[in-house]
Amino acid sequence: MIRRYRPGEEEALRQLYTDTTRHIIGRHYTPEQVERWVSFHNDVEGWTERIRNRNPFVAERNGEILGFAELNPDGEIDYFYCHHGHQREGVGTGLYQAIEAEARRLGIRSLHAAVSVTAKPFFVRMGFHVVKEQQNIV
Repeated sequence: MIRRYRPGEEEALRQLYTDTTRHIIGRHYTPEQVERWVSFHNDVEGWTERIRNRNPFVAERNGEILGFAELNPDGEIDYFYCHHGHQREGVGTGLYQAIEAEARRLGIRSLHAAVSVTAKPFFVRMGFHVVKEQQNIV
């Protein structure tokens, strides 16, 4: 089931972000890069405020949060994370479909995202095109 975030889920989403960053994104980036991304959200209050303000879509199955995704008003898909233990189960596709439907509802004509090397194949399958590749340096 895809739904909007519920107050009180901020820590579960932060943990999902942290675990997925370490387990999945860590396959393509250095440990230093991974820990830099993880450390962005060590501030629990800042994370909680971010989630409340962004009101992400959440994928849930049998009471377990499996992923979350954010859509900004300019069409940017920001955080888009699927639980590291539930990759290739349709979680990302469901989240993307919710984002796309919301974009249509809001009249957003174009979506864009800055994604990791790890997420690139998924977004290409969803119809995205690479405009610019960047090199992240620790």
